Amino acid sequence: MTAMSEISGRAGGPISGFSVHCKAESDHISGRIGGRIYGADLQLDITETEINGRLGGRVDGKTIQLQRRDGKIEGRLGGAADGQDLRLAGDQEISGRIGGGYVGFDCRLTWEDGNLTGRLGGDVAGHDVNMTGEDPLLTALVACLTYYCYRLTRRSAG
Repeated sequence: MTAMSEISGRAGGPISGFSVHCKAESDHISGRIGGRIYGADLQLDITETEINGRLGGRVDGKTIQLQRRDGKIEGRLGGAADGQDLRLAGDQEISGRIGGGYVGFDCRLTWEDGNLTGRLGGDVAGHDVNMTGEDPLLTALVACLTYYCYRLTRRSAG
């Protein structure tokens, strides 16, 4: 990534989805997923081997603890009891899963010329992705965190 870039776009449609507005630096990503009422702040600290941070606030947020190696990101969103495993891999074609075998969602994304498109979740209940960024895997991570946040906040909204 350059000194300061942006990760932005949308996961989902105009009604049932969240927008993303993040600033990305070589060692940090910060910004907002969703709107003022439904959504969460995102803070990630990035090294060559780890991505750590928080999605949401201190009380209702989720800790993010991930490892980076060999074109993969793997780790945990949230705690041992209420969290989800995350696995992402790829460069041009990025795939993975957030959650376990039964509860969670798949990631099927394509990177081309700074644009990330594809699908998170199933064909019926999932969300389309249309985002821009500089790093394919980090942009895919932010897209997955966006859909994860959407599922968390909308589940408890009504």
